[in-house]
Amino acid sequence: MESQEKEQKKVFTRYNFFNKTYCIFKGAALREISKRKPNYRSESGSTYYYTKYGVYRLSNHWGRAAKCQWRLVSEYPAEIDDLRLGYADWGDFRENLDPDVDAYYISVDFSTNKVSYMHKDNPDYDGIAIVRSSDATRKLIKQIKNLLETHKWAKYYEYDNLDEFRKEVVTRLINSTISLNELRRELV
Repeated sequence: MESQEKEQKKVFTRYNFFNKTYCIFKGAALREISKRKPNYRSESGSTYYYTKYGVYRLSNHWGRAAKCQWRLVSEYPAEIDDLRLGYADWGDFRENLDPDVDAYYISVDFSTNKVSYMHKDNPDYDGIAIVRSSDATRKLIKQIKNLLETHKWAKYYEYDNLDEFRKEVVTRLINSTISLNELRRELV
């Protein structure tokens, strides 16, 4: 019975979504909230607009928000004072576990060289990428960005195609617990 309770996913609502959560908000146009009054304004100036199915957040800061990890994925440019609007369904929120708990995996879009992290409860998680703590995830993302954006590191290795070699190295880092230094030694 106790293990069943632990496996149940926490339900988030307007009353608890702001308490230690992880969420990816989708960009939205400001016109979606133009006739609404905010339900809540935070001390940092972010405004929140609740709906039956989720929440809009208008803010000039995304990423870490208090004890939350909220990212914005948006095609919309900032329209006023660097403010951007995001929307998330209540079901998009996940519990943001303590920093030392393994809860995140890394995802890379190799066509754009964009690196991001996702929560292990993401329905798209394939179970292959290693789940890490927030600190370990952050450190590895920094290393991966360096591998994707520079080429100096590759001059010490033999390869036919740099893009394919990058993809191989990055994929290995994401899908195993090997460190970058260990992998470098292995590749020589």
